[in-house]
Amino acid sequence: MPEIQILDEHTINQIAAGEVIERPASVVKELVENSLDAGAKNIWIRIEEGGTSLIVVRDDGKGMDRVDAENAFKKHATSKIRVFDDLQNVNTSGFRGEALPSIASISRLRMSTCTKDDNIGTRITIEGENELVIEDLATPQGTKIEVADLFFNTPVRSKYLKRVSTELQHIVKIVTIEAIRRPDVSFTLTHGERKIVDAPESDLKTRIGVLLGNDAAKELIEFKGDSEDFQLRGFLTKPAISRKTTSGLYLHINGRPVQARNICYSIKGAYGSLLHDGHFPLGALFIEIPKNDVDVNVHPAKTIVRIAKEEVVSKKIRVVINETLAEHALIAHVDLSDTKTFTSIATANDKVKPRQLNNIDSFQQEFEVDFHQNDVQETNMPTMRPLALVENKYIVALGLDGVFIIDFHAAHERVMYERLKDQMRFKRIGSQNLLAPISLELSKSETNAFEKRLAEINEMGFEAEKFGPSSFMIRSVPALLAGSEPDRIREAIDDVVESGSMKSAEDRHQHMMYTVACHSALRAGDKLSMAQMEFVIREMESIPNPYACVHGRPTVMTITPDELDKKFKRSGF
Repeated sequence: MPEIQILDEHTINQIAAGEVIERPASVVKELVENSLDAGAKNIWIRIEEGGTSLIVVRDDGKGMDRVDAENAFKKHATSKIRVFDDLQNVNTSGFRGEALPSIASISRLRMSTCTKDDNIGTRITIEGENELVIEDLATPQGTKIEVADLFFNTPVRSKYLKRVSTELQHIVKIVTIEAIRRPDVSFTLTHGERKIVDAPESDLKTRIGVLLGNDAAKELIEFKGDSEDFQLRGFLTKPAISRKTTSGLYLHINGRPVQARNICYSIKGAYGSLLHDGHFPLGALFIEIPKNDVDVNVHPAKTIVRIAKEEVVSKKIRVVINETLAEHALIAHVDLSDTKTFTSIATANDKVKPRQLNNIDSFQQEFEVDFHQNDVQETNMPTMRPLALVENKYIVALGLDGVFIIDFHAAHERVMYERLKDQMRFKRIGSQNLLAPISLELSKSETNAFEKRLAEINEMGFEAEKFGPSSFMIRSVPALLAGSEPDRIREAIDDVVESGSMKSAEDRHQHMMYTVACHSALRAGDKLSMAQMEFVIREMESIPNPYACVHGRPTVMTITPDELDKKFKRSGF
């Protein structure tokens, strides 16, 4: 008997099911995509026990006649392509013809369907490897597919399913992806008796708000860009609303939801230091590029694509995002419905003993020497005037658009960073001699790292020289640090030493710039006069991106009169 055997049809289907159907959410994805390809305007999804016991997907699409319904359960039966060349111009979600036979091979499945022109519909029932049972049925136009007891005949697969809550979470994610992709279609998701997603037909911005929450909805910015062989549209949040992962970032290429890690990082890079460290904005972008530049046939689930000119596409995305962010006042709104907002303002961190600054010159002098000779950069920050200082941390200011709350340390840190960036660009970093040089005693590893970086450290405005086998003498510091107290200068130097462990030269350089900016800025606990508060605001107005500190924390938030009216339940007079 030959060792190489041809597998039977049932085994082939179960192998295909292993590629396409990983968990209940995979079933939901395939069935919803079929509904969208059928032209549905309303899709209803009902699941029980996280989709393991029952998944029902019903739509009002064009439906199928008896012959098409029967053919749909044959492997590689599809209405989407005819020949190989059609793969280069696929406009539909699916095209392989594997979904229904794969799902049917590992579940108890029933499908009811009817077209607009038929007086009677068709119902097909199949359990695992059994034959199709086909019968007539009076049913409205569209298709309804019920999948029960998923993996009932593959106990090994069912053993690896997670808790109901976990499987439900994956299903909600899939429905969210499809609903953001098609805001023109109504989506309803019900788990047991609980309605989880209720997204009526809408525009894209409204749909993102419904699915990603009110916080995101209020902070969305529209992005649009057109160039040769490239088009971008969509909405992303202001930097104040972000996540540590890409889970809130929905990307589409030529209308298809995709996973594109490199593009996600290009988007993050375009925001730069406006975002909190390691965070990504929320929202959805739709990118159109030539179909021949995209291979959608890389993965059975069709969520991963290969882009022929990915670097070019990424660069164009960064340009659009950079230009759009520069046009907007990136000020977040205070959420008056969340009591935690004000709690954090009142009690954040331990109370710091107020320190009266000697005078405004202590942090103004470094600017008068070099920078006010240059043209002041335009900003779109609203004009405002200071009213009060809260907890020696926050400036409360009044503008035409409402009340503004400024974290003056974060704001001044951003100002210092932009000044330092200008100095670096024009090779004019100021340096100030210390009255009492600072001696550094380092470990062997720190000594090696510090010595290798002496040149770039000195370029930043420090004057450091080796003074012994493991010691260095710091005789000068950047002018921006000159007005700081000795302990703050020492902290800055210690942070510079720590950056030596970073592998990337670019990361080390950026960390040094952040360090100088952070330690030269005003600190929480500094007791500012009205003139000093006014100075901070004017400095914010003079830089291009005053809306986040170098670590990505917001510098300013606003409360509009309308928001106050709602909170005080005021209508009319």
